[in-house]
Amino acid sequence: MNKLLLTLCFLISLSTQAYHSDEHNKKIIKDALYPGWDFEAKTGEKTFNSVKVKVLSDKQVQVFNEQGKRIFAIKCPNTAMCMVYTTNSNEPIYEYNAGELKLGGNKSGSIYRLSLDTIYEYEHSISSDEGYISFIIITSGGSSGYTRSRYDIDTENAWFSHEKTQFDWLRYGHPGEYPYGLDN
Repeated sequence: MNKLLLTLCFLISLSTQAYHSDEHNKKIIKDALYPGWDFEAKTGEKTFNSVKVKVLSDKQVQVFNEQGKRIFAIKCPNTAMCMVYTTNSNEPIYEYNAGELKLGGNKSGSIYRLSLDTIYEYEHSISSDEGYISFIIITSGGSSGYTRSRYDIDTENAWFSHEKTQFDWLRYGHPGEYPYGLDN
């Protein structure tokens, strides 16, 4: 039934191609031929210095210290509105093509879908004597905005830092109470 619905949506989108850019048309065709839900993360455990990483799915990861205490966890709902990524740098490069995040590559700052094989230890640009791993969570509120959070985990000391970026598109203006009560 899902393939029938997908084919119908694809045919409808082809009939309205005049309304879309070439990049958007390529994305529609790619999504129809290679849907994103076909990605299957490699699960399991991997140790980086004094932390152990357990990948449970492409949307769920846990990190433990040497004593076995969980110090960090991500569990996204199984929807397209929440995605988990990894990177090989503390300065990831967020490039988009037709609204889709570009993934892969071997240069510094590349971003990958969460899988045991795509977690890379790197040296932080500030302190080069310790190793780090990073996880990125991107949640989308549709066209109204998104939240992007990056967690850099120090693999020697088992601590992490958190950086958050938020975008809101206020289509109907800026209400007085947004974000902290401008009317007060």
